[in-house]
Formats: sequence, structure tokens, C-alpha cells
Amino acid sequence: MPLRKLKRVAKIVDAAIRDGARARSQSTDPAFRERVQSDRRGELSKFKTVQHALADRERIEKRKTVKAKAKTKKK
Repeated sequence: MPLRKLKRVAKIVDAAIRDGARARSQSTDPAFRERVQSDRRGELSKFKTVQHALADRERIEKRKTVKAKAKTKKK
């Protein structure tokens, strides 16, 4: 393999290693994680199954609050 091609491959590998290190350091940043999480939730909420699950979760929470209020009134 000629030296010129070897240097080119070495530069590509070096750039990939630097990019990986930078991505790992950014992924531990709390602000970055928060943005990723909010983006993921925004995209997932478009699916009907997720919408149904969220609606079920809201119904369950409402039942819990109604039951809790009923218990406090009985006492």
C-alpha cells in the first residue's frame, strides 16, 4: 500500500476516534441528555399506541386521586 493511501486511511481513523470521543463527552452532558429525552418523547407521542397508553395512564391517575379524596372525606 503506498504511503499516501496509508496516511489518508490514518487521517480517517484519527478523525473517527476524535468524533467518538467528542460524542461520548457530550452524551454525559445533562443538558444534552435533556434535549434528547424531550425530542424522543415528542417523536414517540405521535404514535397511536403511545397516545393510548398515555390516555390510560391519565385515567388511572384520575382514579387514584378520586379514591384518595374519598378516603380523606371518610375520615
